[in-house]
Amino acid sequence: MLNISLLDVPTPSVADKFSRTRCGFSLIEVVLAIGIFLVTVLALVGMLGPTLQSVVEVEKTDEVTSVVNTVNAFLQSSTEIAPLGQSKFDEIFNAVVGDGYATLFVFRQFNAQNIVSLKVGFFGETAATIVNSDVADGNTVKATGSVFRVVLTPSSVTPTQYLVDGAPATRNADGIYALSDSNIDNYLEGYFAIEVRIYAEDPSPNFRGASLPPYLGNESLSATPTNLNDIDPIFTYNTAIVR
Repeated sequence: MLNISLLDVPTPSVADKFSRTRCGFSLIEVVLAIGIFLVTVLALVGMLGPTLQSVVEVEKTDEVTSVVNTVNAFLQSSTEIAPLGQSKFDEIFNAVVGDGYATLFVFRQFNAQNIVSLKVGFFGETAATIVNSDVADGNTVKATGSVFRVVLTPSSVTPTQYLVDGAPATRNADGIYALSDSNIDNYLEGYFAIEVRIYAEDPSPNFRGASLPPYLGNESLSATPTNLNDIDPIFTYNTAIVR
């Protein structure tokens, strides 16, 4: 028979007991770890909002810059404005001064082959014309992304002798500067200064270039400087057309 003495059984040391009691995390340690993790996550979420806002602002700035470059290139270089040998300066001057303003539209359009192309042109002015059906035909929206309404009016840097109440230059009741004489033969300057205001609109099947959204038929507001004066443009700048 095997005889085992109690003296032969190893007695656990203090170190062994300590190591066995430290083989896991205590509840307090787990709670602290979770708390630190949650604080870190909340800090990252808090930083995410401003970061996304910055990204959106950069995208908007890039978009506005693209529209400005498109408008400037169109006004300065487009052969469609005066395709039959007319003076491009005369065409733009008469378009802007005739009613006191002229409207351009800039947008991207799906064509018949579903290829996206850039569209830019005057609405109801000159030969480079955008019509309602270029944006939407009542059922199908052809424009993709924002439709930019670009309103051209005489600028405050126009020589004061040509402006109504031009000393100093003063906006009229419509919020724009107006020429005292619409006859181009009486405008002797070598340049025509233009104020450019850009508005962004969402495309709609009921789009009407002569009206402001939401395009409510006969109840829609006309897109005149008077009504646009109550809407903040996304960007305003000045340019000039050389004679």
